[in-house]
Amino acid sequence: MGRFVWTLLAGFALGTPATPVGLSLSLPGPVALIAVLLGSACCVVFAVSATERARSYGRSWRARRKSPAARAGSAPGTSADGAPSSGAAAVGSPPGDRLSGAAGRRARRVFERYGAAGFGIVGPALFGTWGSSLLGAALGIPRWRLIRWLMAGVTLWCTVLLVASDAVLDAFGIE
Repeated sequence: MGRFVWTLLAGFALGTPATPVGLSLSLPGPVALIAVLLGSACCVVFAVSATERARSYGRSWRARRKSPAARAGSAPGTSADGAPSSGAAAVGSPPGDRLSGAAGRRARRVFERYGAAGFGIVGPALFGTWGSSLLGAALGIPRWRLIRWLMAGVTLWCTVLLVASDAVLDAFGIE
Protein backbone atom coordinates (compact mmCIF):
# COMPACT_ATOMS: atom_id res chain seq x y z
CA MET A 1 0.00 0.00 0.00
CA GLY A 2 2.87 2.35 0.76
CA ARG A 3 4.40 1.89 -2.69
CA PHE A 4 1.07 2.76 -4.29
CA VAL A 5 0.79 5.93 -2.19
CA TRP A 6 4.37 6.97 -3.04
CA THR A 7 3.65 6.43 -6.72
CA LEU A 8 0.41 8.42 -6.42
CA LEU A 9 2.32 11.29 -4.75
CA ALA A 10 4.99 11.11 -7.46
CA GLY A 11 2.19 11.30 -10.05
CA PHE A 12 0.87 14.43 -8.35
CA ALA A 13 4.28 16.08 -8.09
CA LEU A 14 5.85 14.98 -11.37
CA GLY A 15 2.91 14.07 -13.56
CA THR A 16 3.61 11.82 -16.53
CA PRO A 17 7.31 11.12 -15.77
CA ALA A 18 6.32 9.38 -12.53
CA THR A 19 5.45 6.16 -14.36
CA PRO A 20 9.00 4.73 -14.10
CA VAL A 21 8.93 5.60 -10.38
CA GLY A 22 6.06 3.16 -9.87
CA LEU A 23 7.92 0.46 -11.77
CA SER A 24 11.10 1.11 -9.80
CA LEU A 25 9.10 0.61 -6.59
CA SER A 26 8.26 -2.91 -7.84
CA LEU A 27 4.61 -2.18 -8.57
CA PRO A 28 3.05 -4.15 -11.42
CA GLY A 29 2.66 -2.04 -14.58
CA PRO A 30 -1.13 -1.58 -14.50
CA VAL A 31 -1.08 -0.69 -10.79
CA ALA A 32 1.71 1.85 -11.36
CA LEU A 33 -0.25 3.31 -14.27
CA ILE A 34 -3.41 3.68 -12.17
CA ALA A 35 -1.49 5.31 -9.30
CA VAL A 36 0.21 7.81 -11.62
CA LEU A 37 -3.07 8.59 -13.39
CA LEU A 38 -4.83 9.24 -10.08
CA GLY A 39 -2.02 11.51 -8.93
CA SER A 40 -1.93 13.32 -12.26
CA ALA A 41 -5.71 13.77 -12.21
CA CYS A 42 -5.43 15.45 -8.81
CA CYS A 43 -2.64 17.64 -10.18
CA VAL A 44 -4.63 18.68 -13.25
CA VAL A 45 -7.85 19.44 -11.34
CA PHE A 46 -5.97 21.36 -8.64
CA ALA A 47 -3.88 23.42 -11.08
CA VAL A 48 -6.79 24.28 -13.39
CA SER A 49 -9.07 25.22 -10.48
CA ALA A 50 -6.39 27.30 -8.75
CA THR A 51 -5.52 29.14 -11.97
CA GLU A 52 -9.15 29.92 -12.73
CA ARG A 53 -9.68 31.12 -9.17
CA ALA A 54 -6.60 33.36 -9.41
CA ARG A 55 -7.77 34.75 -12.77
CA SER A 56 -11.23 35.59 -11.40
CA TYR A 57 -9.69 37.19 -8.30
CA GLY A 58 -7.35 39.23 -10.51
CA ARG A 59 -10.22 40.39 -12.71
CA SER A 60 -12.31 41.47 -9.72
CA TRP A 61 -9.28 43.20 -8.15
CA ARG A 62 -8.62 45.13 -11.37
CA ALA A 63 -12.30 46.07 -11.61
CA ARG A 64 -12.31 47.34 -8.01
CA ARG A 65 -9.06 49.22 -8.62
CA LYS A 66 -10.35 50.93 -11.78
CA SER A 67 -13.79 51.69 -10.35
CA PRO A 68 -12.88 54.62 -8.02
CA ALA A 69 -10.67 56.21 -10.69
CA ALA A 70 -13.48 56.09 -13.24
CA ARG A 71 -15.95 57.64 -10.77
CA ALA A 72 -13.57 60.43 -9.73
CA GLY A 73 -13.30 61.72 -13.26
CA SER A 74 -10.56 61.53 -15.76
CA ALA A 75 -7.12 62.98 -15.29
CA PRO A 76 -5.54 65.11 -18.00
CA GLY A 77 -4.20 62.93 -20.79
CA THR A 78 -6.56 60.04 -20.08
CA SER A 79 -9.96 59.04 -21.37
CA ALA A 80 -12.99 58.42 -19.16
CA ASP A 81 -12.01 54.79 -18.57
CA GLY A 82 -8.51 55.73 -17.36
CA ALA A 83 -6.71 54.64 -20.53
CA PRO A 84 -4.21 57.01 -22.11
CA SER A 85 -5.74 59.29 -24.71
CA SER A 86 -4.42 59.45 -28.24
CA GLY A 87 -1.80 62.08 -27.35
CA ALA A 88 -0.44 60.40 -24.20
CA ALA A 89 1.92 57.45 -24.29
CA ALA A 90 1.46 54.54 -21.93
CA VAL A 91 4.59 54.38 -19.81
CA GLY A 92 5.43 51.02 -18.27
CA SER A 93 2.27 49.34 -19.49
CA PRO A 94 2.45 45.56 -19.66
CA PRO A 95 2.44 43.91 -23.06
CA GLY A 96 -1.00 43.09 -24.46
CA ASP A 97 -0.42 39.35 -24.25
CA ARG A 98 -0.40 37.93 -20.74
CA LEU A 99 1.47 34.84 -21.98
CA SER A 100 4.35 36.65 -23.64
CA GLY A 101 7.16 34.28 -22.54
CA ALA A 102 8.60 31.52 -24.70
CA ALA A 103 6.41 28.80 -23.17
CA GLY A 104 3.34 31.01 -23.44
CA ARG A 105 3.97 31.73 -27.11
CA ARG A 106 4.52 28.02 -27.81
CA ALA A 107 1.34 27.11 -25.90
CA ARG A 108 -0.67 29.70 -27.82
CA ARG A 109 0.66 28.37 -31.16
CA VAL A 110 -0.27 24.78 -30.22
CA PHE A 111 -3.71 25.88 -29.04
CA GLU A 112 -4.42 28.03 -32.12
CA ARG A 113 -3.28 25.33 -34.49
CA TYR A 114 -4.81 22.20 -32.90
CA GLY A 115 -7.45 23.48 -30.46
CA ALA A 116 -8.16 22.14 -27.00
CA ALA A 117 -7.83 18.50 -28.09
CA GLY A 118 -4.38 18.97 -29.59
CA PHE A 119 -3.24 21.08 -26.65
CA GLY A 120 -4.44 18.42 -24.20
CA ILE A 121 -2.72 15.59 -26.06
CA VAL A 122 0.56 17.36 -26.84
CA GLY A 123 0.70 19.63 -23.77
CA PRO A 124 1.87 17.06 -21.20
CA ALA A 125 4.76 16.06 -23.47
CA LEU A 126 5.83 19.66 -24.22
CA PHE A 127 5.12 21.46 -20.94
CA GLY A 128 4.62 18.71 -18.36
CA THR A 129 1.44 18.05 -16.45
CA TRP A 130 1.62 21.11 -14.21
CA GLY A 131 2.75 23.42 -16.98
CA SER A 132 0.09 22.36 -19.45
CA SER A 133 -2.62 22.64 -16.78
CA LEU A 134 -1.56 26.15 -15.83
CA LEU A 135 -0.99 27.30 -19.40
CA GLY A 136 -4.27 25.83 -20.63
CA ALA A 137 -6.23 27.58 -17.90
CA ALA A 138 -4.35 30.83 -18.57
CA LEU A 139 -5.21 30.54 -22.27
CA GLY A 140 -8.86 30.48 -21.27
CA ILE A 141 -9.73 26.93 -22.35
CA PRO A 142 -12.99 25.93 -20.60
CA ARG A 143 -12.33 23.99 -17.39
CA TRP A 144 -13.90 20.60 -18.08
CA ARG A 145 -12.81 20.51 -21.72
CA LEU A 146 -9.24 21.22 -20.60
CA ILE A 147 -9.33 18.62 -17.83
CA ARG A 148 -10.83 15.99 -20.14
CA TRP A 149 -8.25 16.48 -22.90
CA LEU A 150 -5.32 16.82 -20.51
CA MET A 151 -6.26 13.54 -18.86
CA ALA A 152 -6.46 11.91 -22.30
CA GLY A 153 -2.96 13.22 -23.04
CA VAL A 154 -1.61 12.18 -19.64
CA THR A 155 -3.08 8.69 -20.14
CA LEU A 156 -1.47 8.43 -23.56
CA TRP A 157 1.97 9.58 -22.41
CA CYS A 158 1.87 7.51 -19.20
CA THR A 159 1.05 4.43 -21.26
CA VAL A 160 3.89 5.19 -23.68
CA LEU A 161 6.30 5.65 -20.75
CA LEU A 162 5.04 2.47 -19.09
CA VAL A 163 5.64 0.39 -22.21
CA ALA A 164 9.05 2.00 -22.83
CA SER A 165 10.16 1.65 -19.19
CA ASP A 166 8.97 -1.94 -19.01
CA ALA A 167 10.86 -2.74 -22.21
CA VAL A 168 14.06 -1.16 -20.86
CA LEU A 169 13.74 -3.00 -17.54
CA ASP A 170 13.22 -6.29 -19.38
CA ALA A 171 16.15 -5.61 -21.73
CA PHE A 172 18.49 -5.11 -18.80
CA GLY A 173 16.99 -7.97 -16.82
CA ILE A 174 15.89 -5.76 -13.93
CA GLU A 175 12.89 -7.05 -12.02
